[in-house]
Amino acid sequence: VGCCGPAGLVTTGLNGGIGEVRGAIDVRLGANAGYKSLGPCNTGCGTATSCLAGEECGPGTGMMAFVGPGGGDWITETTYRYVGPGGGDVMFVSQKRRTYCGLVLCIILALLALALGIFIVVSPTTTTTVMAGLITTSAAPKVEMGKCIFWGDPHLITFDGARPSFYGDGDYWIIQNDEVSIQGRYMGTVYTYGLAATQKVAIGGPFMKGHTIIIEPMEHNGKIFVDGKSVCEELGSTCHVGDVATLVHDDKGELVDEAASQFDRHMVHLTLPKGIKMTVFRWTNYMDLDIEMPKLEGQDGSCGNFNGDAGDDTTQAIFQRMGARVPTDEKMFPDDPKIEFTVEEADMLNTCHKSKLEGAKLVCATELKGSDPTPSELRACMFDECFGMNEHALRTARIYATPEDRAKAGKMSSTA
Repeated sequence: VGCCGPAGLVTTGLNGGIGEVRGAIDVRLGANAGYKSLGPCNTGCGTATSCLAGEECGPGTGMMAFVGPGGGDWITETTYRYVGPGGGDVMFVSQKRRTYCGLVLCIILALLALALGIFIVVSPTTTTTVMAGLITTSAAPKVEMGKCIFWGDPHLITFDGARPSFYGDGDYWIIQNDEVSIQGRYMGTVYTYGLAATQKVAIGGPFMKGHTIIIEPMEHNGKIFVDGKSVCEELGSTCHVGDVATLVHDDKGELVDEAASQFDRHMVHLTLPKGIKMTVFRWTNYMDLDIEMPKLEGQDGSCGNFNGDAGDDTTQAIFQRMGARVPTDEKMFPDDPKIEFTVEEADMLNTCHKSKLEGAKLVCATELKGSDPTPSELRACMFDECFGMNEHALRTARIYATPEDRAKAGKMSSTA
């Protein structure tokens, strides 16, 4: 047996056997092998290449040195071991297989540790963050919701809490932005001496995916329309507008005007896209509205601009931003309103201060450009400019009412 080292030697055959480097062991087989492995002399492993007389080569690194003729050859491999003296035969010994199971297990454990050490859990209501054992929990951003309500002729409270009034006849924007279009037709009634109340509502725009909803009051066989077709005609019925909206027609819900509690209830509850919920209270010849929704970018209209500032939700400010009426080419109602300007309104308009009245005429001429106003429409707009800040204009209208009109109004108040 010669020197043992990382690249040991095996010689095979007699008189000219083949010397081969095998793995980490050096065995010489047979006589007169052509090569032997040289390690350090005496003891220990080193890099010596020869030994002095009388010294033996101990275990070493398996360096090769020529030791005599024999014609042996060698190659470097790693898979053989000694199997007996003199036979010159070798057998294959499989190297110890490497297994990656331990490595995979380590990776999995490391990933689990990482996941437990640093993770973020997001839910609709809270956010929890765990970092290096520190746990913090914070509420998810709260969606800002607002409410806008209409009642009577039409009084309303905007999303920001302002109380503008719109007394002139015509089609108005209730809520409008790039995606949402909700319009109201405000028309005078006998009960209000010609001052407008909310008569119809139309809902459309891109957020409705091509659908349009129109809701009318009860008189004249008023209907609920979806894309021009009457729907939800019976109390207790539910209708679906594709996968976009749901309408429920019933007599349930909290009133926005307790003065109407004596009348039969016909309510339409709408669940619309963008988180908008709307209830329409259908009375005989007018409607009340209750709208709840999150703030939308760029919204404006009779319900205000929802910017947290009630001061810029006056009738005049809204007209300046939106125009006094819906432009003709943007109307969703299939017909045009029949504008009337009553005697009571005319008498009240004459009480508007001259300079304010002249200013109102100029402003309305500008704000009504898109609707091609008639003289009555122009005066209706001027009335809003003069009295829109007065939510009790009905009291003034009564002063100018004729006995006949008062009698009619009294009769209507018992059937509204």
